[in-house]
Amino acid sequence: MKNSVLFLTFISFPYWALCQNLNNVTSWAYQLQNLDIVQVAADTSFQLVVMDYSADGTDDTKYAATDISQIKNSGKKAISYISIGEAEDYRYYWQTSWNSNPPAFLGAENPDWAGNYKVRFWDTAWQSTVFGYIDTIIAQGFDGIYLDIIDAYYYWQTENPEQPLADSLMVQFVLNIRQHVDAAHPGSRFFILPQNGEEIIESNNVSPQLAQLYLGAIDGVGIEDVFFSGNADMDNPHSPDGYRLTILQHYQQVGKKVFNIEYISQSAKINQYEQDIQQYGFVPYYCVRNLDQLCGQPTWVGIPTANETPKLVFSDGRLSLSSQERITSLHLIDIMGRTVAEHENVSLSGLPPGIYWAKVTLGEKYHILSVAIY
Repeated sequence: MKNSVLFLTFISFPYWALCQNLNNVTSWAYQLQNLDIVQVAADTSFQLVVMDYSADGTDDTKYAATDISQIKNSGKKAISYISIGEAEDYRYYWQTSWNSNPPAFLGAENPDWAGNYKVRFWDTAWQSTVFGYIDTIIAQGFDGIYLDIIDAYYYWQTENPEQPLADSLMVQFVLNIRQHVDAAHPGSRFFILPQNGEEIIESNNVSPQLAQLYLGAIDGVGIEDVFFSGNADMDNPHSPDGYRLTILQHYQQVGKKVFNIEYISQSAKINQYEQDIQQYGFVPYYCVRNLDQLCGQPTWVGIPTANETPKLVFSDGRLSLSSQERITSLHLIDIMGRTVAEHENVSLSGLPPGIYWAKVTLGEKYHILSVAIY
């Protein structure tokens, strides 16, 4: 029997607030300094924000639960930044005695970031410190955490070769974090997004089984400087990293969102970035490296107004756009985030009944519509 469409409708803002995964998040923002709660809540150009747990990084100015609720009530996911591979001397956990009598887990100061110190992240005392920090974040009402300095394993394994199993120990640390948040945040998925270090799943001491556990523990990955890299702080040359891109496509294939930030400001580079993102399908953002302001979304990212909503037609078992639409692409995505069909028109033959998302690209924008097949 041929499939039929039960309904076809545009899913309007804030449909993603109801989701227990990140599959439908298509835009984000990343601001760690000078953040204005009211501004973030009012801005409709993004669906997820990565932010610090406090206004200035200290416990004295940590955000109240009502602040985080204000962001979430606007339909956005609120994700808290936390460094797990370095200790920061302005955080609440830092003890002044560490300056002269450092604990066993504390390593050298990062020469590029004053006040940041390498940590032996496999040390149980450091992990307990991180768990306490995460408990504060959970109590504030955040939806998840953004784990920075995942690539600290490379420092201890290669740059300062003290721990030959640092790669597998970092994976185990993330698994420990997943276990901790699941126990502390029952009832709904608390999101974990590691930043960079995506190649850890292919590292020497990380078995395929351990890599699979790692992928199951996280909900996506944040990446910096994958399309524009170099020695400059901003506006490096366009130099896509083929090795990283190949690994990141594997994350996508297993249903993990890739949140990409590039530190660019020049219009030509931004235009190039838009082309890159449309090719790879990452969730895009560009900004200044200080992350002290809300910055830009590529122009095609956004939520269409009612008169911009594309019109889909169901006929003879196929899904297509009406002839007057300027179609670029049409992707049909299942509830696990997997693309099950793509073309200018899509055959529904053989697809199991259920709810799907139609991602329609028209000109320089794309739109999300829901499709129920019975």
